[in-house]
Amino acid sequence: MASGVGRLCFAQKTVLAPMVRVGSLPMRLLALDYGADIVYCEELIDIKMAQCERVVNDVLETADFVADECVMFHTCSKEKGHVVFQMVSM
Repeated sequence: MASGVGRLCFAQKTVLAPMVRVGSLPMRLLALDYGADIVYCEELIDIKMAQCERVVNDVLETADFVADECVMFHTCSKEKGHVVFQMVSM
């Protein structure tokens, strides 16, 4: 899948393109189940991500990034090597 450490190869891949409010973990996992090779997460704000604490959720088997008691980003092992993390600077 990956063509080197930390790099995705986009040649001949099916990609779930970035879309507003459609990059949540359930949508990304569904896209992977239906054959997507690469999925994009929702666009996240850099300052909020810097404030996050990584919390492992054993029930959902996810890693949650939490700031101000709000989960900013979820990920799981199934999407490792397939997800593009989008971050915007405000």
